[in-house]
Amino acid sequence: MKKWFLYGKKADFDAIAKRFSIDPVTARILRNRELRTEEEIDRYLNGRMEDRYSPLLLPDSIRCMNLLDRAVSEGRRIRIVGDYDVDGVCATYILYTGLKKLGASVDYEIPDRIRDGYGINRSIIVRAKEEGISLLLTCDNGISAIEELRYAGELGIQVLVTDHHDVRQDEHGRDILPSAVAVVDAKRQGSRYPFPEICGAVVAWKVIELLYSKRNLPKESAAFALEFAAIATVCDVVRLRDENRIIVREGLRQILRTENRGLRALLQVTGLLEQEKLSAYHLGFQLGPCINAGGRLESAKTALRLFLSEDEAEASSYAVRLKELNEARKDMTREACERAYEQVEQRYREDRVLVISLPELHESLAGIVAGRVRERYYRPSFVVTNAEPAEDGSPMSKGSGRSIEDYPMAERLSEAAELLTKFGGHPLAAGFSLRTENLERFRQELNRLAKLSEEALQEKLWIDVPMPIDYIREELVQEWEKLEPYGAGNEKPLFACKGLRILSVNVLGRNRNAVKLRLRSAGGRELPAMLFADGDAFRQELAGRSSMDIAYYPTIHEYQGRRELQLTISDYRLC
Repeated sequence: MKKWFLYGKKADFDAIAKRFSIDPVTARILRNRELRTEEEIDRYLNGRMEDRYSPLLLPDSIRCMNLLDRAVSEGRRIRIVGDYDVDGVCATYILYTGLKKLGASVDYEIPDRIRDGYGINRSIIVRAKEEGISLLLTCDNGISAIEELRYAGELGIQVLVTDHHDVRQDEHGRDILPSAVAVVDAKRQGSRYPFPEICGAVVAWKVIELLYSKRNLPKESAAFALEFAAIATVCDVVRLRDENRIIVREGLRQILRTENRGLRALLQVTGLLEQEKLSAYHLGFQLGPCINAGGRLESAKTALRLFLSEDEAEASSYAVRLKELNEARKDMTREACERAYEQVEQRYREDRVLVISLPELHESLAGIVAGRVRERYYRPSFVVTNAEPAEDGSPMSKGSGRSIEDYPMAERLSEAAELLTKFGGHPLAAGFSLRTENLERFRQELNRLAKLSEEALQEKLWIDVPMPIDYIREELVQEWEKLEPYGAGNEKPLFACKGLRILSVNVLGRNRNAVKLRLRSAGGRELPAMLFADGDAFRQELAGRSSMDIAYYPTIHEYQGRRELQLTISDYRLC
């Protein structure tokens, strides 16, 4: 069971409500999202594209812009090196299209996920030298490529880095920067950029905006990048706050009007073109997985070629292919998850850190499966697959992990470093390689060292406001729509109500995975509610009990011209 917590942040909610003409409940939600000042609240509610931060504030942005401008003018050959995920593809598209519009001699390279791994590498640099490339421009990678970019310099190739990832530091806390002519990353020490949580595609867009400004082109010339920056922001799961919130909100409005043939074709095959309005959910769970599927199972260049396509038939073909790859990815993931759950139930139910071996699983899916396992069991979870043998022929394995709040994964991996040949990552996601013969010792060692209490292994659910359903009005639900788009860092509001009487229960759906209830409050108000869960299991759990506490979000349900308020239940407790 999830443990419910109530936000306890203080403020003069009535004063905020009066100042911004909103309900006091909405004022509480805004304070729960760490908005403290009137300026922050105004930017959140009313931020415009003009309120985005200047590219001039990014470290090395002027130097990068000047070098690109000179390279374009001199006709030098430029090669963009992107990444194989959604952010990398969108960033590559933005830089390539932006430079092409200026007549640049530019092409691109995206590493193969399996063969090359993440980021720029020696083989890409050697090939660039052999093909007469004089300037490499990275996006969504490069900040950690210390040895690789030193090698590029030795070969006489200039490199410009545009990235958004964390910068490694030495023992004295100083940034370790790659050997590049310019390193544009808002997370550098001394950066004047007010909001460093932007993704790689947004960094790329700002470089292009700066370049166009230098050439006295109108601001609208770079507007083509907005929709791709929005997609990348959502799919890279950076915080939907401040500038990101503005980009995604405006991008969602532009996407359905897109003039990009490839993006329009992808909207068509995913059924999103018929939507009246898009949400961050559509980007993160429908468009994004299709874009990612190319890089996972085939090549990320498939998605990039889709967005660059000028022919409708060709664009449609690429879009269909990405959808097919994503369907295959979903089938492979579903099957792998079932095997992973079975392994946990049979062998590792008592483990605090789950290390699951799925040797034949496509390694690009290991992180997805680890995430699903983490969600089901709320344990730090690693999924391990076969890897290329070591130089001496020894079998090797490769793992990808997803973590929980109280288990900083990359840090914990370092405690078992003697068993690993390579590891790295972040608090919530990490990866490693090791000799297969050490896998079981690795699992035992992580569990021996894990300092996870029972409380740490209980998932937390944060409630914004304890609110009786009697308080809900259609006008209030419409007001909360102003808080969209929801996502990481700007979660959908969640309310709680106790002691609701259950009047009826109906299990719906072909897979019986939806439950429609009718609930009545102590004050006598009745509302329908939807719970998305195993319907038959819920009926069994109900076992004659007649009331429940719920954590919920209200919506306006429209059907055949009829509108009514409806509750979506996120979690519940039977009374």
